[in-house]
Amino acid sequence: MPVPAWLKLARPTIEPVIFLYAYGLFMHLPVIQQYVYKRVSVAKNFPYTSSTKENCQNQTLNATLKELEKEVQALSSYIHLGVVMFASIPSIFTALFIGAWTDTAGRLPALALPAIGSTLEALVVLLTMYFEWPIYVLFVGSAISGTCGFFTTMVLAVMSYIADTTDESERSYRLAIMELLVFIGGMISQLTSGLWIEKFGFVAPYWFIFGCLLASVVYVILFVPESRPSTSNGGTIRKLFSLKSVKRVWYVYKFPRNGARRNLIIFTLSTGVVVLTILGVSGVIVLFLLHSPLCFSAEKVGYYSAFRYLTSGIGAVLGIKLLGKCFNEVNIARIGIISLASALLVFGFARKEWLVFLSPIAGIFSGAVSPIFRGMMSRSVGENEQGALFSAIASLETLCNFIGAFIFNSMYPASLKYDFPGFVFFLGALLLIMPLSLTCCLKNPASFLSKRDLIKSSAQDDMADSLIIAGARSISSESEGSPLPIPTVGGGYEAVA
Repeated sequence: MPVPAWLKLARPTIEPVIFLYAYGLFMHLPVIQQYVYKRVSVAKNFPYTSSTKENCQNQTLNATLKELEKEVQALSSYIHLGVVMFASIPSIFTALFIGAWTDTAGRLPALALPAIGSTLEALVVLLTMYFEWPIYVLFVGSAISGTCGFFTTMVLAVMSYIADTTDESERSYRLAIMELLVFIGGMISQLTSGLWIEKFGFVAPYWFIFGCLLASVVYVILFVPESRPSTSNGGTIRKLFSLKSVKRVWYVYKFPRNGARRNLIIFTLSTGVVVLTILGVSGVIVLFLLHSPLCFSAEKVGYYSAFRYLTSGIGAVLGIKLLGKCFNEVNIARIGIISLASALLVFGFARKEWLVFLSPIAGIFSGAVSPIFRGMMSRSVGENEQGALFSAIASLETLCNFIGAFIFNSMYPASLKYDFPGFVFFLGALLLIMPLSLTCCLKNPASFLSKRDLIKSSAQDDMADSLIIAGARSISSESEGSPLPIPTVGGGYEAVA
């Protein structure tokens, strides 16, 4: 007997964990970036304030202050790079070991660990704010969060959990719902973060971040049911640190899969480049908005970030559902990549507020790219390889996050020397040519397309065959009544007598 839809919604699900963790994490990003910017500005005696009324747009910056602004922007960019590095590098190794391990030990440990790590990082940040410790103490908090898995392990755990609990034909859509929840959490957090900073400073919003992350830990422990009960016969923790977990990740890509391995590698590389671009430019977006001539206040930064997350989240779900009526998933992903490149180009040219807010509209379908690629990769492997696959994906995405941060946060200060801060966004748009080209090299679509797309493709083929057969029958019947023309040597036609 099928379970009613309302009863499914009444059961504890993974969605609140995604929302709470995303809310805390995405609120952390602009708050910590602007906190670092303020601390560096104070150290350099640069007149920066997060207030709308007193920002740089209302001040005349002489040559000395302009050079000082470049120094503040450059140092803030490098500190942000350090924060990303200390979180990303340890999380890659954690994810590689814990991902395949969850296929036999269960998904809940991988859901709880990164939430605990991020909660401890929030505590370190709060202590740094209260006692005004050196800004580099933030690296310690990032290292704790990275060792516990950070966003890398949370992503692989959530994707594996969804793969365990959904039919493969609905997997891309369910992953898009996950993306929407992440974006909604990001939107609400961004919308409120700027207001909180202007009204109460940096401490109050960070207490709220701490509360959200702590709530995600409590929800995982008390309410989330296990989707894959442990099949291990003892020594569970010892198996976590076994190299067999890493080998299982390697075997996912080593196994031939009847020619589908090529597609799996293409999807993985394409996902890596898209993530490298998105997360790489995210590290300099706030700096770009704070820089003259835009001179956004904390409130405006929050409004822009919220609008960006909202459009990406809505575009992810609508892109898959509405565009899916006309295109298969591969073509939807291509549309999403083009949409993302358009958004970066518009943002790079932005010198007015209206252009800044136009860029998320241009990139509305960009949020559909990642869930589609993940869904197609998930369908390319077996049920017992989901954890190992998503471990590889999450580790690659984190590595690309670090590489992207290294590239864009290093190039952004260099672009300031030439008064061309938008260059990094043009570079990001250029990088997207690579995944767009790779999707043209896919083979054997039956190995990765959903049942719906395969049925649709089969129906179109059957319709074409029926039209051909009907046309042939029509020609045959007409030929019985009147002779068909035959071509002559000169290329013309003459009727058969």
